[in-house]
Amino acid sequence: MPDKNRSLAVLERYVAGLPRVALGLFPTPLVRLDRLSEDLSVDLWMKREECSGLALGGNKTRKLEFVLADALEKGHDTIVTTGPVTSNHTMMTAAAARRLGLAIHCVVGGTRPPDVSGNLLLLDYMGARLHFSPLDFANPDPAEVRALARLQREVVEATGGYWIPAGGTMPEAEPGFMSAVAEIARQRGGRVDFDHLVVALGTGSTTTGLLLGLALGGFRDTTLDAVAVNTRHALEEVFERPPAADLFAHSSRELGLDLDVRELPVHELVYGFGEEGYGVPSQAGDHAIRCLLEREGYVLDPVYTAKAFAGLLAMREDGRIARGSRVLFLHTGGLSMTPSAEKRFRG
Repeated sequence: MPDKNRSLAVLERYVAGLPRVALGLFPTPLVRLDRLSEDLSVDLWMKREECSGLALGGNKTRKLEFVLADALEKGHDTIVTTGPVTSNHTMMTAAAARRLGLAIHCVVGGTRPPDVSGNLLLLDYMGARLHFSPLDFANPDPAEVRALARLQREVVEATGGYWIPAGGTMPEAEPGFMSAVAEIARQRGGRVDFDHLVVALGTGSTTTGLLLGLALGGFRDTTLDAVAVNTRHALEEVFERPPAADLFAHSSRELGLDLDVRELPVHELVYGFGEEGYGVPSQAGDHAIRCLLEREGYVLDPVYTAKAFAGLLAMREDGRIARGSRVLFLHTGGLSMTPSAEKRFRG
């Protein structure tokens, strides 16, 4: 494929041609972490998606701008989505739905607590209809996963709602982080000149969008390091997350792109930082929270970004991120979960 078909201009034209609703405040800040750059002997930057402007901020804002545009085009007045009890995705989706005057149903994987707090409390304030199905995301049982899927289908059928999977993991969402790649390039003078881009890996939609954006923009020199925030067993065996190449190829086809899987950017799925289980705080994550706050004054959450930043620190320590590298950490938000007492690491 000629290089002229892989450029920032091509990427921007593609994203600009898609239906989109305005939910966020973009561009989000791109900041250098000066003291940690010196501490780690790298040129370390952070893309602040927690400043995206919807509800309490986070990476879901970009995805929802495209997903909800599709829902409106198809004539839906009700949204149905799903996530665990602490889900930032369900809260953000409810806020976006309310912004657009849409009804919202959330199928919650977990047991209804006697007292709601955190994101569940925000869902209650937003008038979201909640449907609970017991599931421990930290140690998922396949039978409970199947029961959750049945309840999801039942709610969609009963409401006629537009279905958004957990994390917004659907091809319609991927242009959100394709647009983020273009935004980063504009903030860097037309280039994505980072050796490594580090991001939390949950359901994988943000990672897929970034890979599509890097490929279509012709940015071949950046390695994407996606740090899993769940156990490898849960992601690969229980939830059966497809390989990155399969997600890349599927979304490319669904979005009408001509990207070949051979153009899949260099990437690494980094395991070992979510092995406590989804939503369970870790010692390494607690250290990462303290490190970024003490050295730079920025807040991470214990479920997603703390584990991803812990992965970044470990990759620098063991040499996977080389001395002198330019590194971008994508802060995907999730701050509404930080105050929850049950989400604090207890050493």
